[in-house]
Amino acid sequence: MTIDQDQLTAYALGILPPEEEGRVRAAIEADPALRAQLDADLAALVALSESLPDSPVPAGAEDRLMARLHAERSAAGPAAPLVTPLPALSEAAQTVSAPAAPLSRPARRPLWPLLGTLGLAAAVTAVLLLRPAPDPVRQYANTPGAVTETLPYEGRDLGQLVRLPDGRAYLHLTNAADAGRVYQLWQIVGGKPASLGVFDGQGILITGLEAGATIAVSVEPTGGSEQPTTTPILVREL
Repeated sequence: MTIDQDQLTAYALGILPPEEEGRVRAAIEADPALRAQLDADLAALVALSESLPDSPVPAGAEDRLMARLHAERSAAGPAAPLVTPLPALSEAAQTVSAPAAPLSRPARRPLWPLLGTLGLAAAVTAVLLLRPAPDPVRQYANTPGAVTETLPYEGRDLGQLVRLPDGRAYLHLTNAADAGRVYQLWQIVGGKPASLGVFDGQGILITGLEAGATIAVSVEPTGGSEQPTTTPILVREL
């Protein structure tokens, strides 16, 4: 199941329908990179709540906020709850943290005033702006049983290849491709390259290949090529 940033942020905020929440949780438990993104989103929510100026909450503000949300939800028809109590965030962090350590949570003010002040859309935007960039290489490398290999190229480190115990591999290149170019991943079958797709970032999760399969990476025009147009910068056996 592919999880996008909107789903991950909604999971962090506790606003997904139960059935979708279960699917997202399963994907997070299976993918260290998604776990890293979730941890970063939760940390950003905490940082955002702590960044608000200290001021007394007006008497009855919480009741008015919940009444307004209830009225809006009733007008929109049956839907998943817009706001969940703070413990839901803690529960989410504990659920996806096994076997890794749970997210450390410093003392902070409740998040409901944040959602009431900023609104859901603004809170989601703030999460995307404030969350620290996850480090997928470290997350994959910390997977029990993972083996990390540094990839040399012309006297320098090209990147890292993390071999995961379930047969997948995460490839991360130190530098992004030049403007107007992308990296293209190939499997060498019978001495001939077969495209496995392009990636214009620096990392790609390789799945569905058997142990011993040979992969290669070349630099291609945006959109990729039917056959490599440049000498591969990487050839490795999984």
